[in-house]
Amino acid sequence: MTDPPRRRVGVVSCYFPLFEKQMPPGFRDDRERTARGYAELLAQDFDVVDAGMLASDGDGERANALLREARPDVIVFAPSMAAPPSYVAHALAGLEAPLVIWNGPTIDRLPDGLTQAEATVNSSQVAAVMLANALVRDARAFAAVTASPGVDDDVDRLVRTVRAAAVASAVRGKTLLRVGRWLPGYLDVESTATELARLGVTEHAVDVAELDEAFEAVGTDRVESGLADLDGHGWERREGSADERSMRLALALHDLARSVNAVAATVNCHSDVLRWNPRIGITACLGASLLTAEGIPVSCTGDLPTALALVLARALSGRALYCEFYTPERDTGLMLLAAGGEGDPAWADPAHPVLVEPNDHYPGEHGSGASISFRLEQGPATALSLSPAGDTWRLAWATGEIVEARYDTMGGPNGMFRFDSGSAFEAGARWIASGATHHNALARGRLDVELPVLARALGIDEVRV
Repeated sequence: MTDPPRRRVGVVSCYFPLFEKQMPPGFRDDRERTARGYAELLAQDFDVVDAGMLASDGDGERANALLREARPDVIVFAPSMAAPPSYVAHALAGLEAPLVIWNGPTIDRLPDGLTQAEATVNSSQVAAVMLANALVRDARAFAAVTASPGVDDDVDRLVRTVRAAAVASAVRGKTLLRVGRWLPGYLDVESTATELARLGVTEHAVDVAELDEAFEAVGTDRVESGLADLDGHGWERREGSADERSMRLALALHDLARSVNAVAATVNCHSDVLRWNPRIGITACLGASLLTAEGIPVSCTGDLPTALALVLARALSGRALYCEFYTPERDTGLMLLAAGGEGDPAWADPAHPVLVEPNDHYPGEHGSGASISFRLEQGPATALSLSPAGDTWRLAWATGEIVEARYDTMGGPNGMFRFDSGSAFEAGARWIASGATHHNALARGRLDVELPVLARALGIDEVRV
């Protein structure tokens, strides 16, 4: 399994000199130590760029220059005390990185006979509220968390929150590769350039001529080496007549994706671009799976919204299975979850082999392209769907677990999913009502903390099923 990448985090704190005359000696040094402690704690899980404790608008401007150069994936505001939000506003000016406000109280219980000075020491809540109001006035998205640095559960929630907000940077300003338009009539997989722009995403569309050229440019030696590498993965291969053609297509897709630095891709195999293309004439299941294993997840049927969901799932959990909910099972309350011959091998149950075999269900002009199938590893999981919704986007999600995998005959990855929120009949109905796309991204683990935070960082709606 690929671990989620270590994210770069910019950290800023604040201090208000106005109160110095009323406070005991050493007050500022104490606040400096507190601010450094916040940064040091985050440095245990992230690559931290510490912009320091801001005590003026000028400090904010200097921090802004530092953060612009560092280009963090997320910025964390961790106030040491109440202070004017303008200091931090200057630090954030012009920066598009997601923002987390971390209120980090360092006291478990206020003392008896509390003085105004003691209350001022413990006033990070005030600073957090002040900045949050300023951000709302500017319509700037942010996430907020209150977590004491000395409490393990709080720190875990903080780390999950910061990591989730950082994942917004995994799509903003990025390029997606499109190989074929969406399947005609599939209204729920469509996406326009305007809709994608709301997430800061652009697409690079590949036409038939560009794909054919990339396909023909792949040499025989690369094809032979690629097929040999499949054995090196420990996969079992049931050889098919189109294996070499499938590997050539896989390498062509690799070259196209790398040429535009794509973070994800979509293919529509059921089109003149692939299955009915006289030069190619097969599905791209093998290529989709190998690209996904490389870290560039791929969706089918031209479904770019789900390709984006796959990026988010992989960035959060290290795994991203392209799949769909087929049917609820009344006797068990489980939902069959499966894909059609493509998938993320990181989701494979290590006790069972990944099988490479011809995709006889979807033959093309040149026969059945190679596909993969495997049983999903059991354990906690989260299904998520991303879709345009009016003038925004909607993230629908549900936590649960893969409890078994039964069907070696389906010709694709599959497993049985148990919703945390109830039987697949009731939860399945709520999934329908959420407006989810019919394709999902399956992430590892229960992302109940992460997904609301990520939705806020992206400035979109979210609904939990």
